[in-house]
Amino acid sequence: MKIDVYRFTETDRSIIGRVTIDGQQFCFALEPSRFHPVHEGHPCIPAGMIYQVKLTRSPHFSYVTPELVDVPGRTAIRIHKGNEPKDSLGCTLVGMQHGPQPDWISDSHDAFDRLMALCWAADARGEAITAEYHDLPQKP
Repeated sequence: MKIDVYRFTETDRSIIGRVTIDGQQFCFALEPSRFHPVHEGHPCIPAGMIYQVKLTRSPHFSYVTPELVDVPGRTAIRIHKGNEPKDSLGCTLVGMQHGPQPDWISDSHDAFDRLMALCWAADARGEAITAEYHDLPQKP
C-alpha cells in the first residue's frame, strides 16, 4: 500500500496536502511549516524519499498509528489525529476536509479510522506500507 502526500498550500504555520492511497484521492493532511513550525525544531517531513511505514503503538497517544521509519534526523514520526499545527510535533495529521480558515483540517478521527482500516488490511495481507511526500511546486 502506498500513501502519497502532495503538498499544495503552505503558510507560516503549516502545510496542507492532498493524501492519496495507491493513487486514489483519500483525504487531506496538515503538517508543520518547514521554516516556522509551531513547535520549534519539529518541521515537516523531508520530501523526495519513500519511507517504510510500520504500525506501532505510540507511547504519546497510547494507540497504534502508522510510524514512518528512518526519517532523517528524527524519531517517532507518525500519521495521527489532529486539526491544527499545535497538534503535531513534526508528524502528519489527517482530516477529511481542510479550511475554511488556513492551518486547519477537520473530521480527523474519521480520516484516521479509515486510514487505519486500510493499513490493518494491508498488514494482514503481508503487504508493505510506504509513504512518499511531494513538495510544493517551485515558483519561477
